[in-house]
Amino acid sequence: MHCCIALCMLLCVQSVFGIETAPDVPKEQRDYSKGPLFGKNLYLPYLIHYNFPSLSARSGKQFDFNYHLSVYIVQDVYYVKNNAFPADGVRTYDKKNIERDYESIVGEPGVSFNPLRELQVGMDMRIIAYYNGFLDPLLEGFHGAFGFSNGGREYFLQNQLYINIPNDNGISFFLDKNAVSFGDIDLWTKWTFFEHPKVSLAFLGAFKIPSGKLSALSGSGYPDWGLGILSDIRALWWLTAYAQAGVVFPFDMQSYPMFNGLAGVEFHLWDFFSFNLQMNIKTPPISGSIYSLPQTNLLVGFTAAHKDFKWQFYLEEDPFTYQGTDITFNFLFSHTLHFVKSNTSP
Repeated sequence: MHCCIALCMLLCVQSVFGIETAPDVPKEQRDYSKGPLFGKNLYLPYLIHYNFPSLSARSGKQFDFNYHLSVYIVQDVYYVKNNAFPADGVRTYDKKNIERDYESIVGEPGVSFNPLRELQVGMDMRIIAYYNGFLDPLLEGFHGAFGFSNGGREYFLQNQLYINIPNDNGISFFLDKNAVSFGDIDLWTKWTFFEHPKVSLAFLGAFKIPSGKLSALSGSGYPDWGLGILSDIRALWWLTAYAQAGVVFPFDMQSYPMFNGLAGVEFHLWDFFSFNLQMNIKTPPISGSIYSLPQTNLLVGFTAAHKDFKWQFYLEEDPFTYQGTDITFNFLFSHTLHFVKSNTSP
């Protein structure tokens, strides 16, 4: 039934607009860049606020319509090291030692549209599920095989769910059972105000609709708004650099304004494949406990593209200030439809 309704809507749109196939462009003139790694910051407590999703500053084509679906798999554990850990070899679950211990799956559909070549509007939403998990034995084994620290994992029962984040802002970050909740809706507008074969610059404005709820750790319960500037620098035919900066202002006066920055490079030797190395830098919305340093998340991933289809994969963590999830995996599918106005004159 839903598929029939969607098909009817697409046919109605196509009666006004004609689907346009991408024109053939000589290989030497093609821009192989595919944009920075697109994704939501899923680290608590950043998750409940708007976060810049890493958009390309490049303009699109008028009447382009894009839709995407992202899936995130998150594993996160943090044990309080100033409390004494249990005796070696004896697994327990003393909750005074635990701030975060959970896994989650997040589904994120989104759409965008170009009413003008240089103007793009978009909407992203998400469903967030917290659960006990199954990755603890795998990650413990991985750390042990390469001699990495387990951060106290070996002292605690595996595959548990408990979140209790103390902070100086009086915000309740608590969850002790599985939860599934609709998250916040992000609305954004991007205006590419400068375009050159080597450089694109754009402004970004965003507003977060508080459709999530704090009791399920899927939203703050308050709207946010954000302003930022984006830049793409096509340094070489096989290399594009990305730099972005902006500020997010929560309407909740208990949370602090957050700086959002990005620095990344994309290696695109082929039109169908790119390799990305990216760092997302963000300041915390709360203070207290371990949340005093900026987040310096490192993302490593790739993007594959064929015609108007795109696939993305990356893994993400913070190996520098440790202000990120233990590991986040992202899988994204994206498709762009090109529409042009039909000539209706007799």
